[in-house]
Order: sequence, then C-alpha cells, then structure tokens
Amino acid sequence: MDWTEFSIAIDHQAVEAVANFIHESGAGGVVIEKKDSNTSNVTAYYPAGEEAQAFLSKLEEFLSCLEDMNLTAKSFVSIKNVPEQDWAEEWKKHCRPVDIGNIHIYPSWLEPSAAPGKVAIELDPGMAFGTGDHATTKMCVGEIASRAPGKRVLDLGSGSGILSIVAAKTGATRVDAVDNDPVAVKVAQENAQINKCNVHQLLGDAFAEFANSDHDLVVANIGYNACSRLADIFRQGKDCTLILSGFPQERLAEFEGAYGGLIARCQIQEGWVCVTLEAQ
Repeated sequence: MDWTEFSIAIDHQAVEAVANFIHESGAGGVVIEKKDSNTSNVTAYYPAGEEAQAFLSKLEEFLSCLEDMNLTAKSFVSIKNVPEQDWAEEWKKHCRPVDIGNIHIYPSWLEPSAAPGKVAIELDPGMAFGTGDHATTKMCVGEIASRAPGKRVLDLGSGSGILSIVAAKTGATRVDAVDNDPVAVKVAQENAQINKCNVHQLLGDAFAEFANSDHDLVVANIGYNACSRLADIFRQGKDCTLILSGFPQERLAEFEGAYGGLIARCQIQEGWVCVTLEAQ
C-alpha cells in the first residue's frame, strides 16, 4: 500500500486544533515539529487514493474555519506520495530517543543511551503511530509507570504498543491491548516481542473491549470523541482507573462539564490534556 503524506505549516496557536482534527479524522497519530518561533509543521499519513482525497477535502474545509475559532488561519499544505517500500525511511525522520521519568524509549535503528537504572524500551513504529515524543504519550507513560505495578492493564487504541510495553516493563501482572488497525496490531506484537514483554494484542473494537473488561487500569490516548464515549462507559459502573488523553486543552472545559466529578487528576502539557478518572 502506498501512502500520502500531508504536511501542514500552521501558526503555533492553531497546532492543537489541527492535530486534534487529524486524530479525529482517522489517522493513527500525528507528528508535530516546531519550525520557527511562530510556525509548526503538523504531519499525517493516509492510504493513497480515495481515503487521502477525502481527508484533503475535509482538511481544506476545516482550515477555512479556523478564523471562526479565533485562531490564525494562515496555513500551507504540502502533499507527497510515499511508496510503501520507502515508508520506513520516511518515518525514521520523525523518531528520536525520548526520556520520560524513569523510562527511556529509543528507535530500533539507534543504540540505547539510557542512564543506569532507567527502563529501556526499544521501539519500531513501522506503519503504526506512537513513538513517545508527543505530549499526550509522555503524560500517559508517566501515569502508567506510576500505577501499573501489580495491576491488570488494558490499552485501548494501542498503536505501536508503547503504552502496553511500559505497563509490562513496570510491573503489571497482565497486559491486554486492542486496536482496530491490523497493521498496528502486527507492529505492536512485534514491539512486544522485541522487548520480551507478554502482551495479549487484539484486533477489535476498543469500546466493546472496555465495556466487557475486568481490568484495574485502562488507558486510551485516542482523541476527544473516543475519550468521551469511554468516559460514558466508565461511569456506568466500571471499577477501575481510566487514563484518557489525546485531546487539546480547548476541550477540557467541555469534558469537565460532563465528567468533572470523576476526574481524580488532570495534567496539561504543550496544550494537550491527560485526565485520570477513578471509580466512585
């Protein structure tokens, strides 16, 4: 399968809105890179053909509405095709080692540089998303590392498997993960094997899996609409801790209005939100 790369140069103040739009338009993830003091690049990949064309139409409409959201609307979109055989090299440009607390995440083509005592995780994102470099992933990793020991953990929308691996490496007694993308499931399974982690990876529906789960700790870095649906399931009587991230700070008030009584902890980093819900 060939891919289409969309690179959107946008004012910093609009980055979170554009990145969230990409998340909720079906991309498995998004890469944000600062260009200069005023501009960032937001990059996403879609399968070439009809899916990429449909996304472009929605993107153009969304960008035209930024001024209505009191955001700087000036933007530049560049598009290029990426043959599947070139994907790995293209994606490597966006991957770098990341330290999050006691966790050191490094891409598989680099040597680990973890300080003594750190938990090292080797990651090859392949055609899945999740490298540890985005603020939402960093916040989720921190929450999981502090809460996973001795817990049964469920990772919803697992992508590259990074959150599942962190849970397994930091002492979870059982780790299950689900994604609706077969490519992501394959990549996550491979990453778990590389790190010698026992993760049960499923191809399926995150909402159905959560509704029927018996896990102590559940995490989803998955976008606002999905987080809202998971919070609805949670307040129907789930007896667990639920970590939710993947949506911008602009939507926090909306989330708090609907689920504020369930929020035990709220973090904001680089304009992105991570909330931890506890059973009442």
